[in-house]
Amino acid sequence: MAIQCKKLILGIGNHLRSDDAAGSVVARKLKLLGLEAIDAEFMPENYINVIRRHKPEKIIIVDSCNMALTPGSIRTIPIDKIHSGIVTTHNMPLSAVIQHLLEITANIMFIGIQPENIEIGDTISDVVNAAIEQVVTMISNGNENSILKL
Repeated sequence: MAIQCKKLILGIGNHLRSDDAAGSVVARKLKLLGLEAIDAEFMPENYINVIRRHKPEKIIIVDSCNMALTPGSIRTIPIDKIHSGIVTTHNMPLSAVIQHLLEITANIMFIGIQPENIEIGDTISDVVNAAIEQVVTMISNGNENSILKL
């Protein structure tokens, strides 16, 4: 029997593509702090049923996202903008994943981190590492709503 959680963090990222790992790293760090967090890597659709069992009141998705901003920039992106063409650094249709998540809760927040480098490699840039730490702090302190909107 699942117990409902207040918020669940869904980190998306590819650890083999440098800054693209940002969402995954955020989820791993928040899990170590005791929050409900899933590192979905680059296959978030595989975790829909796991998320459903948690019955979260709020889902916070964190992912590297090309927002045409300075690398390391952090923004919340309205769900309707994701449907209208904001592109994450993955090839999967994030809008389809979000449609499934909306069946679980209407309270979904998407946090994008602007990558500097998504080339093959396992090193995260300094500016994105700083952004990761900032997002971890804001979510762990319950201040995610203070992140600027795109």
